[in-house]
Amino acid sequence: MNKLDKYIISNYIKSFILGMMMFYLIFLLAESISLTGWLMDGKLKGHDAIKYLRYGTPEIITNTAPLGVLLGSLLCISKMAKQLEIAAMKTSGISFARIALFPMIFSFLVSMGVFWINYDMLGKSNTKKENLKSLKIDNKEPVRAQKKFVFVKIDKRTVLYSENVNKNTGTMEYIEIFKFEKGFSKIGKIYTSPFAKINLKTNVWTFKNLKEYDSRTNLTKPADTKKFKFIASMEDVLASPVKAKNLTMPELREKTVYFTRVGADSLNLRIEFYYRISFALSSFVMCLIGLSLGSRYVRGGAALNIGLSVIIGYAYYGISTILRSMAVSGTVPIYAACFIPLIVFLVVGIKLFRDSEY
Repeated sequence: MNKLDKYIISNYIKSFILGMMMFYLIFLLAESISLTGWLMDGKLKGHDAIKYLRYGTPEIITNTAPLGVLLGSLLCISKMAKQLEIAAMKTSGISFARIALFPMIFSFLVSMGVFWINYDMLGKSNTKKENLKSLKIDNKEPVRAQKKFVFVKIDKRTVLYSENVNKNTGTMEYIEIFKFEKGFSKIGKIYTSPFAKINLKTNVWTFKNLKEYDSRTNLTKPADTKKFKFIASMEDVLASPVKAKNLTMPELREKTVYFTRVGADSLNLRIEFYYRISFALSSFVMCLIGLSLGSRYVRGGAALNIGLSVIIGYAYYGISTILRSMAVSGTVPIYAACFIPLIVFLVVGIKLFRDSEY
């Protein structure tokens, strides 16, 4: 890295930080409006509000990173273009691709950072944020350790009913397990037991006085507990509605596989998984567009750059949101909904970038 590269990248990072701070404060202000109402109503205390904002920070960062990169690129390169530094470099034989090399490397690292947040941190922080809201604002326990009248599908042929499930003790009471024929056409066998306990290491349940009813013979007999194996985690038994945004990417994959196995709808989970991948890469695409648009000096300065970044950035968000809604309704395939905005803006960015060479 020579002196010119250091000069470009230092200015670019300063502009990126400025852009991130601006959009971060806008998103933070939106969160603060709700928090102010909760604080005035006495539902939250000061330290709870700080926790709530802290838990929401990963989501704000991932949402503002593409906008920050876009505005940073526009501010940095347009300033250099205004001072005729871009023209001087091109005149001396330095291509625009060489000028933009380290800003593009930096924006790619930003994309990888956003992907890392999406992969692991985002789901955990969203869960903590929602749990805090449920506990303090909605006055509900976020996690239910005990549940009555559980009725859940375990796999494509098995449905479990229990009058009481206790996560703390790892037990179920008054259980009925329905084994269906292929395609859920009719019930094949029904197993009943007054009590069962789980082995938390293997997720295998041990039943007391297990009985088997065969619908074909209409006979009930004691079941052979050595041959009968029932495997289900406590999380699956106590299954509650899954919110895709509250899961990490490994958990999204795991839940998708589980939902597919039991025949449940995993559409929202798959959309969220692939959207996180595509959105992480959008920072790099926004860098291409920002550098290209800022490479030629036009009157208007910072105000024009801010306006451009808002229009382009929110156009990306708007198209993505519309396509995701269409994917939920089944109108558009999942891959298309998640990656078409990225591909379209990438093509536009490459075209603008090539034009900036001249």
